[in-house]
Amino acid sequence: MREFDGKRVLVVGAGNSGCDIACDAGVMGEKAFISMRRGYHIIPKHVFGMPADVFADGGPDLPVWLIRPFFTLLLRMFNGSLQRFGIPKPDHKLFETHPLLNTQLVHSLQHGDVTVKPDVDRLDGKYVVFKDGSREEIDLILCATGYNQQLDFAGDYFSYEGGRPKMFIQAASREHKNLFGISYIETNSGAYKRFDYMAGLVANYLKDQRDNPSRASQLEAIIRSETPDLSGGIHFLKTDRHAGYCDAVAHTKYVKKLYQRMGWTFPEDIRFKRATPKSKQAQTAKKAEVAA
Repeated sequence: MREFDGKRVLVVGAGNSGCDIACDAGVMGEKAFISMRRGYHIIPKHVFGMPADVFADGGPDLPVWLIRPFFTLLLRMFNGSLQRFGIPKPDHKLFETHPLLNTQLVHSLQHGDVTVKPDVDRLDGKYVVFKDGSREEIDLILCATGYNQQLDFAGDYFSYEGGRPKMFIQAASREHKNLFGISYIETNSGAYKRFDYMAGLVANYLKDQRDNPSRASQLEAIIRSETPDLSGGIHFLKTDRHAGYCDAVAHTKYVKKLYQRMGWTFPEDIRFKRATPKSKQAQTAKKAEVAA
């Protein structure tokens, strides 16, 4: 963050990375601005003391049209109207874009550490001119405007949509046998559990190629022919960012059913028990000795 020291910084792009960087610039820089082309619903990282995705996953499995009003009201209670900070009113409903999980940005806006600006119109020497006609002297522009998921060493083997590989459940190539890319999945929740599920699926499939070729052929046919709806009933924005995008719950449901159809054991979540402090263990052991 030292590159922000004493500088007037403009961050272009209001995704999760852009918002985090803007907050860092607001702390270390002389002044920080964040340029937003559209408004977003900002979800706190923790809700009632729980990580937001854990809180959302822990509730009942209800359709999005039913849970959306509840969460919209909840965000209104937590954040109030974000338009008072200059954030444009969202042009989409909650959940229709990749979640913007951030607690610090609202804090930074409240304290004047970060200022929201509209889309950039042009550069004019040391100044940036914005679409609303305002201009700011800027020392450093940092673009957090996204990325394409194309790899130099294997990129030509995939077909693409919006810079994202098009694959079966975002895990396996339809055109090339035994070409996988499980890290390409993008969902509206955490990805690590889904990496685990899909890695297990790939491992089982490869094992069946050796031990149970008929079952492996069954999955090959599914990969070629099935195009499951993994939207979960959500109409995601038609942007490159959301090409190949999946609803986490819908994706997990389909993968679980696929494990069942193939006769594989679905990997259960690993839960860790809270460790007992050694001092408490020693006290328990001492009490046991006395009792004996």
